[in-house]
Formats: sequence, C-alpha cells, structure tokens
Amino acid sequence: MNGLIVFNSANDVVYQKLNEPLSQKIKNVATTQGLLRPGGTLDSNVLLQLFSPIVGSQRIMQCQFDNAYTSLQCEQGFNLVFGELLGFTFLKIGQIPVELLGRQLGVSITLTRYCYGANLFAAQAGAMQQELLTQCLDCYETLLCQEDQTYLLEAMPKLLINTELKRTVHLTLDATLEHLRQLGLPRAHVLLLVSHKLVAANSTRQALPLAAADLIFLSLMARALQAPKSPAQRAVAVFLQGVSYDVNSGCVPSIVHISRLHGNQVLLQVIEYAHMPLTSCIYDSFFVLQKIVAVQHQGDSDALKPAFENLESFIVQSLTALKKYLKQRSETEDLENCTKKFAAKWENLRKMYTEYFKNYERELLVRIESNLPSFGEELKQIFTLACCDSSSVHELDQLSDTAANVEAKLLEFAEFLAVKATRNISIDAYLEDFPGLVHFMYVNRSRGQMLAPDLRPNQLVPKTKLWSMVEISRSYLKKGQTTVMWKDKAFHYSYFLWFEDLSGGVLSTGMDLQQHFLSTGAASGNGSKSPTEPGALTMDYYHDLTELCFPKLSPAKVRVYELYCIHLGLVTATCAVEHARRLVATISDVVGEETF
Repeated sequence: MNGLIVFNSANDVVYQKLNEPLSQKIKNVATTQGLLRPGGTLDSNVLLQLFSPIVGSQRIMQCQFDNAYTSLQCEQGFNLVFGELLGFTFLKIGQIPVELLGRQLGVSITLTRYCYGANLFAAQAGAMQQELLTQCLDCYETLLCQEDQTYLLEAMPKLLINTELKRTVHLTLDATLEHLRQLGLPRAHVLLLVSHKLVAANSTRQALPLAAADLIFLSLMARALQAPKSPAQRAVAVFLQGVSYDVNSGCVPSIVHISRLHGNQVLLQVIEYAHMPLTSCIYDSFFVLQKIVAVQHQGDSDALKPAFENLESFIVQSLTALKKYLKQRSETEDLENCTKKFAAKWENLRKMYTEYFKNYERELLVRIESNLPSFGEELKQIFTLACCDSSSVHELDQLSDTAANVEAKLLEFAEFLAVKATRNISIDAYLEDFPGLVHFMYVNRSRGQMLAPDLRPNQLVPKTKLWSMVEISRSYLKKGQTTVMWKDKAFHYSYFLWFEDLSGGVLSTGMDLQQHFLSTGAASGNGSKSPTEPGALTMDYYHDLTELCFPKLSPAKVRVYELYCIHLGLVTATCAVEHARRLVATISDVVGEETF
C-alpha cells in the first residue's frame, strides 16, 4: 500500500495519488463507517472525513505548540508521515519503514515545487502540471527509488567517453547554445543524456547554474514522459532551483524542451525566461508570509514584530522590483492592475499591523488574520502574471530544428554512445589492481554526479546489501562521522566523505562534527526539528554541511566527495583504506583533464 494525500490550509483535499491496495483499504474503512456505499467511488469528500481528525490534530500541534509530530506508526506496518509546504499538509501513507516513507515524502514535496513553483495546486497552473507531478511520482516510486543507484544516492551517473569525442560533444552543445542566443534566448542550458547517463551539460554565462537536484529532476522527468506512444518532441513548464549559493536561487521558471534522438539519446534544452531578481523576491515572500501566519497561530507576540518586519522588507523589495519590471515591458495591463491591488492590500495590512503594535489589541489581530488569506491570493496572482508568463518565448517551435542539428552532428557516434552507456564502468576492469573489490560508488556532491559500475542481475553484491550500506552510512554521517567501516559475514564496507578546494587539495575542517551534532540534538533526532536527511533532492544536505564546516569560504570554492566501497569480507581495514586512495587517483586518471 502506498499513497499521497495533500490538504490545503482549510483541510480540503487538493491532490490524491493512491495505489490500488491502499485505495481498496480506504474504501473498506469508509464503507464500514457508513461514509461510502458498497461499490461507491472514493472521492475527496470521503478522504476529508476519514483523515481530517488526524490532519486537524497535526495542525494544532504545529500551530499552537510548534511541535508537530512527523509520523504515526500503526499495526501491521502501516505508517503515516507528515510534511508541510507553504501551508499545505502532505500525508504519505505506506507499509514501508518510516525512514524510507519519510524520504519518499521529501521527494514528493520537492517534485511538487518543481511542477508548481510557489503557486501550489492552483487552478491557474492547470491540469498539465498535476499530470506531470503524478507521472514523476509514479516513475520515482514504482520504478526507480528501490532499483536505481541514481535515486538511491540522488546523483547523476556520468558517462565516460574519450577526450576527442568529449570535445566534439561539447562543441556541438556550445554551438546549440550560440544558436539559442541568436534566437533571443540568452539564458539556457543544454544537456545530452544517453540511456539516462549524463554525457555533457553546457550552459550560457547568463544562465543560473543548475543545482544537483535539478539534474536529477530533469533526468527523472525525461524518464517519466518516456511512454511508448509519447511524442519525440515535447515542451514542459517547470520551476528549477539553481545552485544554493546564488542569490536568485530557489525558483527558476523554465521551459524544458525534450527531444528523443537516435540511439537512446535524449537532448534537453532548458530555457530560463523569467526576470530572476523579481521572481526571487516574490518567491521568498511566500515563505515569509507563511512564517507570520504560523507565528500568529502560535500566539507568539514576541516573535510577531520581527516576523512582520521581515515580511515588510520582502514585500517592499517585491514592489520595487515589480515597478522596474513594468517599466521594461509592454502589454502589462493585467499585471499593472494586479500590482495596484496588491500594493493597496499590503498598505491596508501594514497599517493594521502598525496600529496593532501600539497597543496589542486582540480585535486588530482578528482583522489582520481575516485579511491575510486575500493578501496571499493576490501574491499568488502576482506570481502567476509576473513569473509564469512564458509567452515572450516565441522560439519554442525552432527548438525541434535545433535538436535535429545536434542529432545530425552526433549521428556517427550514436551507436558507440549507446553501447558505451550499457558498459560504462565494469568492476572487472578494477579487479587486478584492487583484489577483493566487488563494488564502488564515487560521488561528486558539488556537481551532483557519480561514477559507479552498473548493477547487473547476477552481480555478487545483492541490491539489498547495497541499499542497506547507504542507509547505514547516512545514519553515521548524521552523527558527524565522515569515515565509517564495518563488516558482515560476506563483505567489508567502507564509506568516506571529504572536502577539496578547486585545485584538488584536501581541505580539513577545524570543527568537531560529532560533538556539534550531539550538542544540537541532530545526531539523536532529539532536536526541536527533525534532522535533515543526507541527499540532494529533499534539501541540499552537502551544501549545508559545507557551510557548517567552512563558514569563511564560499561553497562555490569547495568540492564535496563521497566514496562507497564494498570488498570481500577477508579484506582488512588497512587494505580498504589504501584501495580507496588509489581508486580515487585511478578514476581521476580515467576521467582525464575534466574535473569530476
């Protein structure tokens, strides 16, 4: 049983995705309680009546005590996990361990942001975005999360090719970007995948660099839309994140043009079209607004004034950016009218807050709370008109021609790339130099890419062992341990995490991570909030870890690497460490001049 239900702030069901066993289970319960006739259709009203007590209790714990429970564990392994985004409550249900269910919930929330931006489940977004979300969730949960190393580690596999072919591919993609610039699309990325492995990703200078999560999402979306009868060319509107250290990151409205080429090649042309300083201000305003709503529900008078000042700062920035944007654009009558209404509502709200802070009258706070929902709706309308209008991108019909040019230039290499993708890295090539090594996974967390032998049906290491190894490594990493080794009856496992500067020199942090996580309660999960899970999709854990370890360095100047190794059980710890060092050096030689 597996499913996802999303409730808005009024506890109405705005999205549901239930597999057949869970749907049947809920129908049986609803029938028993008299909410559904035998053979009736399970609708949002029935779900609301069944789950509103749980969701209502969750909201009370969150709003009044800021101490919401994260999960409920029931009999027969039936579990529920809760999440929240911009006032929407996400309820993930399944018969799998709470930790795994929580990771799936985090991915569900992330995919929702990619599909909707800040305007979650809004009518303006249309049915296409909901269909895209459902297809991505289906692909992730039914095909990938328990089968593919990419989604286990949340990193894109890199296809290794020789220097000459690599140069040809990069020149071809650069020429594509130049053509896009000539079409009036100066902010663009072009990615070439073969059998779901990344061959190259090129970007224009003006484009906001892609985050590790962006790469994984784009690959997942391409796979989710790869139905047998799906068109060879397709354009989709999404909201990428961009690298965390960029001031405009968080929400990057983009058009992704997907082209299926010869030999399992997929070309992704990503066009950024929105005014990023404006979009960033408006997007951040949603979270600040949600914060002040939460503070008011908690009745925390001391925290209310700082929350209001923070909201005021973001709204003023947004209005200033809107005025500049309107001066640069023509045909903006709808946006101008919406901006005037938004500014008027804000001025009214600001005056009420100012008056409230003079004498803290309860009646004024009630008036403020009644005005906040309509203000939030105007903010959503502003976001839709100012940040989601891709009508200025008139050149989408020419992207198919661009893809055809790429296919023609790479046609003579198509078969080679297709074969190479099936035999990218073989563990057999490493057995002579690394006796006892049966599998490894080498991850560049700063770029969101990985190198690892493909999983085979007859491989020596069972998938269950591999998945278990990663979970154990993550559990120790959350306790501040960056080097871990252990053994079972058959294998010796080792995990390493380290930092390098841009020249490849190893960076040492002066912080005792283990002591830090113990003191903050993150290591045991006893902190006031749930500890962040290592990964790239739910949150950029490794970016946060870099900032923690090197507060005086820009994260852009630090690279984070991970290495997972599995040896036969007879191999000693000393030998495993030596193998790890030489393996990294060997891979660096194979990758060549391009820094992995």
